[in-house]
Amino acid sequence: MEFVEATNTLGARLAAGNDDLAAAGAICLAVEAWKHLAGEDTAWDRFGLEILDVRSRLYTHYDDVAVDTTVPTTSSAHIRDAVRELVAQLARYHDQRAVDADSALSERLDHDAAAQQLRRAVAALA
Repeated sequence: MEFVEATNTLGARLAAGNDDLAAAGAICLAVEAWKHLAGEDTAWDRFGLEILDVRSRLYTHYDDVAVDTTVPTTSSAHIRDAVRELVAQLARYHDQRAVDADSALSERLDHDAAAQQLRRAVAALA
């Protein structure tokens, strides 16, 4: 699967509802994009700091999740837009989790913090 197609697929799954596996896949793709595109543009470095922190706090139990896709080796507006939209959708997913009355307060606060960080990551690529 091509990278942009993978971001669109995961974004659609996140938009459709509470899909923890799609969220883990989104973090995986965001980290892979950062790994391969950092260095070209410092915006990717700022993006990566936010993404890596969210991953380390909320996604360590998904370390074995991988998305079978090609990884871009050069940044383009198309790739940047795809990553921004995916991470924005992931932020909305965490916003929804932050208001889930069935979750403990600490979990809701973690999701709220993640949503804020993900919005900062999106802004870094703007």
